[in-house]
Parts: sequence; structure tokens; C-alpha cells
Amino acid sequence: MCAAWLAVVVQSPVSAQTPPQNPRNEAEQNVVNLPTTQPMRAGGHHFRITHRFARDWRRGTFGQLASELFGLDSGAIIGFDYRFAPTSRIQTGIYRSMLFKTIQLSGRVDAWRQGESSPVALSFLASVEGTDNLQEDHAPGLGLVASRTVGGALTLYASPMFLWNTSAVHEVEVDPEHDHGAITSPLDDGYSDTAVLGLGARVRVRPGTFIVGEFSPRVWGHSPGRGIWGAAFEKQTRGHIFQLNFTNSFGTTFGQIAGGGDTHNVYLGFNIARRF
Repeated sequence: MCAAWLAVVVQSPVSAQTPPQNPRNEAEQNVVNLPTTQPMRAGGHHFRITHRFARDWRRGTFGQLASELFGLDSGAIIGFDYRFAPTSRIQTGIYRSMLFKTIQLSGRVDAWRQGESSPVALSFLASVEGTDNLQEDHAPGLGLVASRTVGGALTLYASPMFLWNTSAVHEVEVDPEHDHGAITSPLDDGYSDTAVLGLGARVRVRPGTFIVGEFSPRVWGHSPGRGIWGAAFEKQTRGHIFQLNFTNSFGTTFGQIAGGGDTHNVYLGFNIARRF
């Protein structure tokens, strides 16, 4: 069904147009966790590594934090992301995070790009993810990404998404041999699905150097914890991107973003990306 939906978008008259080049200050496929509208050339590849260190920066004293090299001595939740573009308008991707051994499969179609005929760039997304290497807790999703570059130095993003079955990883199994009644997870709010609105911005402070921020409030459905936020310092070169970031969650997939983050905790992390 997702493949047919994507095919309709690709075959539309708008997507058949030859697009202008995207603004120079949008070079990454992600803000921090959220997607962007950055295209890839036909036959292009993109590889990204994500790290989220387990040390909460708000726990303990500054001296204790420094003694652990600001969290680098702690363990980390690591993710590997690979994407391929069969055409300049279509991307396919596979991403694996150590968090619950989650695998996410995704596809993206770039319908419009910012230019004379459109004030914004617009891409459509479809994904499915599951824990235990895609064997359990499947959470499909649909969404879109809109971006607008203002004045050549600022790009704004909006990413409304709808994810099904986002409550699955919070469910508690009941032993049928013991009659203890229903067991309710403290994260059970009566909903199974989630609508989330991702908002982000990337500001160029000097050539190749950016300040990045995002916030993903949930607007309907299963919404435990706090919406995930992220702030980052980013350095881009011709083929590599390094981003040092702070977030309130280890989550990096679409379903994990919908699941929310911690209310108080702050985690150091980084993303390293390479396109070729």
C-alpha cells in the first residue's frame, strides 16, 4: 500500500518537473533526529552514525560530570543509517538503533523543491519499524516534510507525522497462569497511535558552520513523557557532516520520536554523516 501511494506521487505532473538546486545551507538528511527535504543525486548514497551517550548531564555535580569526560566514559545508544536514491526524487533507507534493537525501513518522495514555482520544498514519507530486529512491535508511519529557506542563512522545517502502534513498546505482558487482574503500564494513556508535529531550524553562523534545533510535540494520541527536543552545533564539509548535539531522549526513529523523551534528563550525543 505504501509503495502504491509513493508511486502516485512520483507520477504526478508536479514531481516530473526539473527542480532548481536546493539552498546551500541545507545539506543534511536530518535536523537532529527529524528528516529534512535535502535531495540526493540519482544513484547517490548516504551513511549516518548516531550516538547518544547514557550519562545524564543533570545528574551529579560538574566535577563528577567532568570526571566522566562529560559522558564520553558512559555507554552509548548507537544507530546506523544507510540510504540510497534510485532517482533524484526518491530515497529508500534502512536504519538500526541499539534501542530495543529497532530497525526502521523508510521511503521518501520529493514532490516539490523551493524555487520560482514553489515557496517551500515538500517531501512525502512512509516508514515501518519494529523492535527485536523488526520482529516485534511494528509501528508503520506516514508523514511529510516542508522546508523554507529564508535569506540564504535560515531554513525552517515542519514534519507532521502519524505513527500507528506507538504504545506497543510500553505494554506489559500478563502471565496467564496467575490471576492478578489487568496490569496497566504507567505509560498507558488509553491510546495506541500518535500524531506528532516536528518543528526544526538550521541557522548558518559562518560558511559550513550551523546552529541546529528541533522540537517534536505530540498533538494527538499516545503521548507519554515530554516531546523530544534537540539542539546542536554542526560542521559541514564537501562530503562529511559532524554534529554535536544535546537531546532529552535516546530515541532517533520516527516511532521513538513519537514515544517522547525524558522530562528533565539531558544527553550528549553526535551524528556523523557521509554522502557519496
